[in-house]
Amino acid sequence: MRSWHLLCASFCASMTSVFSFVIPYCLFLNFQQNHLLHVVSNAMQVMLYLIPFLVVLAFIFYVIVLSVLKLPSKIFDLVQFFKVSLVFFMGWMCLVLIILFEDQVNGFDFETLAMSLFIFVAVTPVLALGCISANCCYVLMCKKKYGDLNQFKRI
Repeated sequence: MRSWHLLCASFCASMTSVFSFVIPYCLFLNFQQNHLLHVVSNAMQVMLYLIPFLVVLAFIFYVIVLSVLKLPSKIFDLVQFFKVSLVFFMGWMCLVLIILFEDQVNGFDFETLAMSLFIFVAVTPVLALGCISANCCYVLMCKKKYGDLNQFKRI
């Protein structure tokens, strides 16, 4: 991808991914804490403190991953989604295994490994939304600038 297209697609993907993860989580926290009306809610704290951190991390992740992948030809590219999921899975499992093997391995660690696989499956739709939004942003920018996506590939 070209640099501005890459940055715009990565920003769009990071914003979509973060908000598709944080908004349902904050709604859950707000409904859980609905009996405390005059206290600052946990959902508001998550919105204020967690979103900037997650946006920066997601932006860095999508810049690295999208710069390595080839240019998308359609909005929902299944091969690109599998590659992004594989990169995220490898990074997630490396982090989990480093944490698990830092100390001695016991029975609790295998439950933690199973839970981390469940978390990966739960985050997969968020990755799919990020890939779709990045491809949509890229395709729209190329169609606006070049008129046709196939003409851009020939340049």
